[in-house]
Amino acid sequence: MRDRRAVVAILLAVVVGVWALAAGVAGQEGASAADDYAPGQTPWGDPDLQGIWGAGYIFTPLERPDDFEGREFLTDDEANSLEARQASTFGIGAGAGSGNTTGRPERGTLADLRGAYNDVYTGRGTEVIATGRTSLVIDPPDGKIPYLPGAREQWQADRPNVTDDMTDNPEQRTNDRCMGVHLPVAYGQAVTAGGHKRFVQTPGHVAIYYEHGHHGGAYRDIALDGRPHPPSHIRQWLGHAIGRWEGGTLVVETANFTNQTRYQGASENMRLTERFTMTGPDTIMYRATIEDSTVFSAPWTIEVPLERLDNRENKIYEAACHEGNYAMVSILAGARLNEQ
Repeated sequence: MRDRRAVVAILLAVVVGVWALAAGVAGQEGASAADDYAPGQTPWGDPDLQGIWGAGYIFTPLERPDDFEGREFLTDDEANSLEARQASTFGIGAGAGSGNTTGRPERGTLADLRGAYNDVYTGRGTEVIATGRTSLVIDPPDGKIPYLPGAREQWQADRPNVTDDMTDNPEQRTNDRCMGVHLPVAYGQAVTAGGHKRFVQTPGHVAIYYEHGHHGGAYRDIALDGRPHPPSHIRQWLGHAIGRWEGGTLVVETANFTNQTRYQGASENMRLTERFTMTGPDTIMYRATIEDSTVFSAPWTIEVPLERLDNRENKIYEAACHEGNYAMVSILAGARLNEQ
């Protein structure tokens, strides 16, 4: 009897061991398959990124908050808590001047009206980024933008002095201008929350359309034929983009920006390197590295997963932006009377 039990125990141990080994190998193969995901190809043999993609309504900040210093990822409880707090916030700017950022302000106050208006007309983040990261900046490891000494302060000082009621510097009222997007897209901010992108490919080119509400969208035509950037005196709002394939990754290098498109304080010397990699049938992992030695002490990188949207629903809209808001005269005239 004892011998029989011993044999049974040995057989069970072998079965369990084989099962565990098989599960481990399957897990490794699954991880390897995810890491080495091979996207479908276009008829001419390039990885097929075509379709409509979006980052969703995320509110994960660009830089890591001090509360999460040394923490690259949130726990599930932390993510749920942050989303619950965000859901309880009454509109963008509702708490301005009131000391509150959650709940509804006193009915009929400016904060109450502002919050209600913004909830209706302005998209805002509602979710933690799908990767669970504490910031969009993934390099440097501390999740902070590596400014040169004084560069951040100089950028903030140079920014237009737009007052809270937006009645000064009317030329800087972004809601009334058709400036379109900047690059890279300001993910996690209300002005671009939920904006979609459409990728269209032809042999030797990739085109991207960026939806941007009433601010004016943007089109990019990215040549893949090895052409150089134009001379440095030729500047463009979205810079000049050239691309190439590195395996299944689309790499886009953009230079020749203007001195008006100052992403996080970068100058016209900014060079932007973007990587679009399909990590699954419905996910593109987007990484963008920003370089400008006149503003930053080192290159820095952000990461945002883009999810495929239903092409049949076709929920992407071409912006029809126009300037010349007739209400502007009344806004400015009223503000000047108040000042008197």
